[in-house]
Amino acid sequence: MFRRLMVILAALAVTAAGWSLPAHAAPVSGSATLDIVFAPAGYYDCDPGPALAPCKIDKIYVKLELDLILTLSISGVDITSQSVFTFRGLEYQSFVFTGTIGALVVRSQFIFAPNILEIRAVRDSLGLPAYCVALANPTIVPPAGFNWNCGTPVDAGEHYLYLLIEGVDLYLTNVLYLHPALRNWYLATIMEAQASNPLGQPLTFRKKVVDLALSLAGLTIGLRGLFGNVGSAAVPSWRMGVVSSVEGQTVSGITIRAESWIGARQGLECFAECKPLQIVRGGMLPDAPFTFYEEKIFIRNLKLAGITWGARLEFEFAEGPAGLRFVELTQSFRLDPFRLEVTNTLNIIGPDLTLSSDVFVTSLKVGDISMTIIGYIWPDITRAFTLYWSRVISTFDPPGMKVVSDIQFCNEELNCTTALFYHDLLLSATVGDMSISIGIRLTSLITGFYGATIELSWKMGAALLKSATLLTENRLEAQMISITFTF
Repeated sequence: MFRRLMVILAALAVTAAGWSLPAHAAPVSGSATLDIVFAPAGYYDCDPGPALAPCKIDKIYVKLELDLILTLSISGVDITSQSVFTFRGLEYQSFVFTGTIGALVVRSQFIFAPNILEIRAVRDSLGLPAYCVALANPTIVPPAGFNWNCGTPVDAGEHYLYLLIEGVDLYLTNVLYLHPALRNWYLATIMEAQASNPLGQPLTFRKKVVDLALSLAGLTIGLRGLFGNVGSAAVPSWRMGVVSSVEGQTVSGITIRAESWIGARQGLECFAECKPLQIVRGGMLPDAPFTFYEEKIFIRNLKLAGITWGARLEFEFAEGPAGLRFVELTQSFRLDPFRLEVTNTLNIIGPDLTLSSDVFVTSLKVGDISMTIIGYIWPDITRAFTLYWSRVISTFDPPGMKVVSDIQFCNEELNCTTALFYHDLLLSATVGDMSISIGIRLTSLITGFYGATIELSWKMGAALLKSATLLTENRLEAQMISITFTF
């Protein structure tokens, strides 16, 4: 461990040395972020009696990570290096080359990592997004009680994976958030617990992504090439895919975009611990490289009768009957007498194109006070469409501070024991170079403490220091300390 720690300290020293070079040195910029997450090792296992009290003195797990990003700009070409160090040493390495040749923008990325996860974007019966694992090398076993492998009906396992990666889950009307420190901790814990030891494998060339964007006669033509190694260092296995797109805007301001997916599907690819820096979005590689999988059409900013319309149409050609599988229709308008902003989203899923859900958001702002109400219309346990009031968000935002009340209702009849799901209270303020944010979650309107988050940030010149303390009803969940140097 000492040797690995020295590697990280050496990387910090190199960064600091580069930061202190004279201003006339090579045009290098970037940042170095050191994250440390502490979490107690025990969980209600100290007191064998019925009280099940947490430990007073406990072992502590420590997760340390250094993210080093360096960008060199030479003759209009940006070369960026993204490195992730942990106690294991170098865990992830990416190189990105970006340049412009006239109207053509070129971006190429090379990724080296110990493992790879091909994650497909799917939808549940209500049209809400989720993620499933199409391939993992080495093999990844989900936590007990969850199944997030593709090919099965979308359930809690796929929603939990979506929550771990995106930090938010729309499963069953209730919007659940997961703090970045906990996502960091949970993902690392899942990877470390694998018998296949995915983080202990040697760094291997895993992915190359090439993006071309050409602006021509009012159209933007895009081509994204994906080339990946889903095998191991000793036995590589190559896959490839292409995503082509055309986007343009009419004279009236309507934007239309079309995408064709050949050898690729909507989703993303994760490497190492699947942290934000270790995610490549814009497509994943299934096992048939020359198959025409998907077609997508996007229409935005269509204005009719004072209403702004939008549409998303997804066509499927590889699984089941080919045709339209998902339609998302959005309408946005303003009721001027009441100054209400209304957004409505209809989700229609196929292949029979059944209306699965309707989500609407109503917002009102008067001075420093605003209120947002989120409602859903979808089938109840009798399959009859029912209106549910899901969230009421009130915000008071005077200069220098912000107070938010977020009341979330439970709309799932089979699982709800009370109408109120959570009540989140958030207070944030800024004084000079210091910011503080305190969040409290209650299980009733004004009582029933469930947990709290205390976040501090302090900017000192080119350095930014952050602290996040996560508390539950009877224990410290995690403590994160982060320091970022920008140069």
